[in-house]
Amino acid sequence: MNGIAKIHSRHLDRQAIVYLRQSSTKQVLQNQESARNQRALTDRLRELGWNDAQVSVVDEDQGKSAAQSAGREGFQKLAADVGLGRVGIIVGYEVSRLSRNCADWHQLLELCAVFDTLIGDVDGIYHPRDFNDRLLLGLKGTMSAAELHSLRLRLDAGRLSKARRGELIQHVPTGLVRTAEGVILDPDESIRQRIHLVFEKFWELSSIRQVMLYFLRNELQLPRRQTSGLYAGQVLWKDPSAAALGSILKNPAYAGAFAYGRRQAVATRKIPGRPATGRIRQQQSDWLALIHDAWPAYISWKVHEEIQQRISQNADRMKEQCRPRSTPGKALLIGLVRCGKCGCRMSVSYKNREGRYQYCCQSAQKHYGKRTCQYLSAEEIDVAVTDAFFEALQPAEIDVLEQHSRQQADQHQQLVREQARDVQRLEYAAHRAEQQYDNVDPTNRLITATLETKWESALHAVNSARERLEDSRREPPVEINIPMPLREAFADAGKQLPELWKGLSPTTRRALVRTLITGINLLRDPDGVVQIRVVWKGRLVTEQKTRLRSFSLRGTDLEQRTVDRIRELSSRGLNSEAIANELNTEELMPCRGERFTEIIVTKLRRRFGIVSNPAIARRGNLSFAWTLSEVARQINRHPSWISRQIHNGRVTISVDATYGCYLFPKDESIIESMKALRDQKTSHVKVPKVQKNG
Repeated sequence: MNGIAKIHSRHLDRQAIVYLRQSSTKQVLQNQESARNQRALTDRLRELGWNDAQVSVVDEDQGKSAAQSAGREGFQKLAADVGLGRVGIIVGYEVSRLSRNCADWHQLLELCAVFDTLIGDVDGIYHPRDFNDRLLLGLKGTMSAAELHSLRLRLDAGRLSKARRGELIQHVPTGLVRTAEGVILDPDESIRQRIHLVFEKFWELSSIRQVMLYFLRNELQLPRRQTSGLYAGQVLWKDPSAAALGSILKNPAYAGAFAYGRRQAVATRKIPGRPATGRIRQQQSDWLALIHDAWPAYISWKVHEEIQQRISQNADRMKEQCRPRSTPGKALLIGLVRCGKCGCRMSVSYKNREGRYQYCCQSAQKHYGKRTCQYLSAEEIDVAVTDAFFEALQPAEIDVLEQHSRQQADQHQQLVREQARDVQRLEYAAHRAEQQYDNVDPTNRLITATLETKWESALHAVNSARERLEDSRREPPVEINIPMPLREAFADAGKQLPELWKGLSPTTRRALVRTLITGINLLRDPDGVVQIRVVWKGRLVTEQKTRLRSFSLRGTDLEQRTVDRIRELSSRGLNSEAIANELNTEELMPCRGERFTEIIVTKLRRRFGIVSNPAIARRGNLSFAWTLSEVARQINRHPSWISRQIHNGRVTISVDATYGCYLFPKDESIIESMKALRDQKTSHVKVPKVQKNG
């Protein structure tokens, strides 16, 4: 390896990095000799003067292309360590291992030049500060990028040539099987019949959604041959979805056609680090290859084209029906709200006649024909989020921010002090290890080797502790001190904004809320209480709860608790009005309203058969007392006669507080006394109080 003279002690004091990378997962699995050759560079670094503790291998980017740095965590971490001055040398088997992108390569060279980091490969060692080495490295990077372009050009040309002949091997959809003789229909008759049923039902119903609902109603599943994963090569039967049915109806392979280039990558739509993203469906005229009658067919090409025309007409009709509103709606959190059950984005449903709007999660219903996850009344949620937004603008929150920054500064100072103590302790341990190594007999090689290893480990621990201390001292947290004019501006905004809020347009409100809030998660429990998780800028998360009006509580725990409470209060003799007042004080809520009323309680009592105490008494079902009517029958008089005697003072009795009526103890002496009053043998009867406990 040329250029050994460029290695100095300042490089040997820092880390030595071996960057290991292969372009694809297939290469990682099959080309293992390449990985061995790259890992062998660690031995060469030890020969150059770096010890085992200083040499590390960065292999997080195995199976990833070097066409860009995005998605390569190992390369990004490597560049960050170079920028922190921790790396003395970076070694790769060749320059193309590090980067095949000129922009990323020259940025790394600039960092290495600034922070005095060497770069090495199997040809030699280079110093980016040296003009000749910098020129050579730049040429190598340019050739590496050009090589990648040339490789891709040749591979794409070969692939396209085979595709135009119909010889390109690609996955065939479920219902077709590739054999040594070619592509045939699946030998499993159940799979073939189910694919035929999909086309027959679409021809009959003319809608993907209607086909999905038909399959769901009749509990029919769709076959799907797995191409990867645990069940690769097997056929799994799964519940139908709109996407699965659409992939069958739109695939030209079922019409016997070989098609290539139906989806083509668009660079502006690709997500860094995810090669399969950014593919856009193309018009048939833009396909790269199309060969008819290449495979056995389920339907003819003419039928396939008519199906595509119906699907396109359905899409156009849906766009016409779902045209955007001419005026912006009142919903505040459009695009911010996600479902707390499935995590999908929630849409807004406006109830024009009633002036209401809801946040709905319709993903399961739209794609799988299942029940809607959640539909929540949005007015209360908007109010709760608006209050949280106003609260965030209050001066108290600004004081909390400053206090939090001061706490961070204090904690950082404490951390620096503790790290400084660690450095002192480890330095003493290293010094002790050095003394032990110096005092040992050199001829006793076993002990000498052990003490040398102990000394090196202690030195490595000291260097690591020093680096941590330097990093902490280099980037202390900045204590936030908001100037008084800015504080007053925030205070004015916090005071004036709630007053101006009603006069702002919905668009302005949404824009203001988005200055602080990045997302909202909603989850409603069966009792109608919604948990609102607000994600603020800076990833701070707050939670709060609010209760929504429920349009049905049947079968919920809240309904059961309410009914049990009504039954308990009824047993205490309270009427419906008193029960409603008691329920309102306990913060229970009925459906479709904010407070219980006498009518609501009466309906619930009638529905669940909760009989009031007076009604129970009138029915004569008491085991411990007689009612006025029962006593009247026993003494052979009309109940009005006993009522007159009570009114005239001849019978002393009080209304029972629990049952709201006159009750006589179940005692034969009471009957004898009432008969004596009837026969005018006595002028007064005093009825004792009923003992309900027997």
